[in-house]
Parts: sequence; C-alpha cells; structure tokens
Amino acid sequence: MIWVKSHPWLTGLLTVILLLFLFFFYTDLHHLLRESASLPQSMEAAKIPGAALAVIRNGQIESAEGYGLADIAASREVTTDTLFTIASVSKTVTATALMTLYEQGKFGLDDDINSYLPIEVRNPDFPDVPITFRMLLTHTSSIQDSDIYIHYYTLETEPILPDSPIALGDYLKDYLTSEGALYNADDNFLKTAPGTTYVYTNTGFGLVGYLVEQISGMPFDQYCKTAIFEPLGMEHSGWMFKDVNTEMMAIPYGYNDLLRQPKPYGFYGYPTYPDGALKTSVNEYARFLSIFINEGQTFEGKQFLKPETVKEMLALHTYPGMENNSIGLAWHFGNRFYNHTGGDPGINTYVAFDPVSRTGTILFTNGGGEFDIPGLARQIYFGQQAVKLMTTRMGTP
Repeated sequence: MIWVKSHPWLTGLLTVILLLFLFFFYTDLHHLLRESASLPQSMEAAKIPGAALAVIRNGQIESAEGYGLADIAASREVTTDTLFTIASVSKTVTATALMTLYEQGKFGLDDDINSYLPIEVRNPDFPDVPITFRMLLTHTSSIQDSDIYIHYYTLETEPILPDSPIALGDYLKDYLTSEGALYNADDNFLKTAPGTTYVYTNTGFGLVGYLVEQISGMPFDQYCKTAIFEPLGMEHSGWMFKDVNTEMMAIPYGYNDLLRQPKPYGFYGYPTYPDGALKTSVNEYARFLSIFINEGQTFEGKQFLKPETVKEMLALHTYPGMENNSIGLAWHFGNRFYNHTGGDPGINTYVAFDPVSRTGTILFTNGGGEFDIPGLARQIYFGQQAVKLMTTRMGTP
C-alpha cells in the first residue's frame, strides 16, 4: 500500500495495462493472433457462426461447401443452398439489372439521369453539372451517405421489421430533392463536382435501382425476378423477405462479448434495398457470376449479356479518392482480381474473380458487422483471412 501511494502514476498505468490484458483475453481477441489454416478456424476466431464457399474454375463450379450453422437455436446447418443476405455484393446484381436495359437501347451511360426520373437530382453546389448513369455505377456521382442512412435500417424499429415499410422512391425523394424531409445539401452531397471524385455511396445505388424501376415500368424487385433470376435459374433468390423462403435463410448474428455468446439480429431491411438486401445462395450467385467469367454466357452456354456489355462493365477507371484500386461498373479491381465485398450487422460477404483464367470464389457468412473494438478487430482479421483463402482457392500464390 505504501508503494502504491508513493507511485500513483505508475500504479495507474499498471492498472490500465492489467485491465487491457484482461479485456484482450476475456473477449478472445488473442485468438486473432494465431494463423488460421482453414475457414472453420478463421470463423471460430472471428465468432462467425456459418459460412458457404463456392469455387469456379474453367468457367464452371468446381466445388461448393457449407460450414457451421445458419440458425444456432435450431441447430440448422449451412448448406450451399442456404440463403444469405449478401449486403453490398448485391450492387453487382443491381448494376447488371440496369445494364440489361442498356442493352435494349433504353438509355446511354453518359446520359443525364434526370431525363429518366420523376424527381430532379443535382448536386446543389454544381447545379449545371448532370449526374450520369456511369457516375452512379462508378461511385462518382457526388451523392454521399449521411449519418441518417443507418437510422433507416429497420433494426432501429420496435418491433424489428424484415422489409422496410418506406418505398424506395419516397426515401430517395426525401433525401435527394430540396423539398425532401431528409435533404441536407452539405451532408448528402460532396463539395466536388459529379464525375470527379470516388466516394462509395449506398444511396447512389438505391438510385440505380430506382432508375431500373422508372425505365422498365416495373418495381425493381419484380424486374430482377423477370430479367435476371428466372433466366439464370436463381429460383430461390429475391430482394424481399416476403419473396423468399425464410426457413432457407441464414440468420445474421453479432457477438455479445459480456455474455460471451452469439446474439441474433434477426431479419431486417432498409428503404434503399437495391444497394444491399439481396438474398441468395452461393450456388445461385455462382450462376450470376458465370456471366462475367464466361463472356456473358451462363454455365449452360446461353448468352445472357452481350460480350461487349460485359467488357463495358469490366473496363477499369481510377478516380481521386481511390487507393491502389480501380473500378468498372459496380465491380472493383485490386490485388489482380475483380471483386466486391459486403458488410452489414451480422453479415460479411466476399466475391472475387478473374475473367482471363475463368476462376472465381464466393464466400457468404452470417456473422460480424459489430462496431465495437472487438467486433472491428474480428472483422479486419476475417477479411484478411478471407482474401487469403479465396486467392489460394483460385490458384494464385
């Protein structure tokens, strides 16, 4: 006690170190220091209950596997047909839905989107600079997500609703037009002109889905069913929980570090659902990915997109705001692969492919997305492990 009283600063420092040490081990963060040799080991360290992995080689599915649990309470295992909400990987499907209309000559990529909308969308600091389809698809539209975006997840409601009751068009009108209830010129738009700066935007891809609605004359989810899911044989995939068999769904989970146990988020949605709410399996998403690996063809050899459309979508550009990365139309490129990732509460997803070698990997999980310190550490760790695993499966050093 005498030593403690005579060394107060050192005592305080040692106390903080001890508390950090206890926190580190109580939350099992020490498991992240170990090199994981397999996907199940990585899942265990990152507190991810279930995952599904598919590998495409020579333009066809080479292997597909399920790991862990889709529903912990029911002890229901993940299979390759388990449906996951795939978060931002959904944007690749949204972009493709728009491009099917492009192939029909319904619009030009460099057209002003306002010519196709019932609302006027302009960056208020650059009212004379049109926002184009290409800008939306490359995240260079100057539209950005304000803090209000996350508050429209139905996780914020009581009770939690699986699908948002707010229509896509209503939300976008409120957010993007000056008379809207959610409009804020400083928060909703960049201070740089459209087409000049890359800033990833979920709201912008909600607008892509809304453009599909306006041009096709159909609700976005229904257009995707008719134009993408049915032709590609994605019979169980859908955008709304009401349109899928929830008994096939993987429940999203976080992790309660205090109780040291998984915590189910349940099913939730948001108004801008085209930016991340697609529900599909690795087997069915592989059927979609085949068109980018096989020059627009399905696994059965049927031409779904024209080769020149695929080439347009995979043509790469680099903008200020991007670091060691390039972007096509929705698809990013880095570390020698086209890729897209997705993350939401209880969801982590990864897709990578190489059209030259005709290989690809798809990894869907139902864990992660926590925004506390342990959760962020686990997410970074699992992301690193996922990239290693996927590039190894694709046969690269």
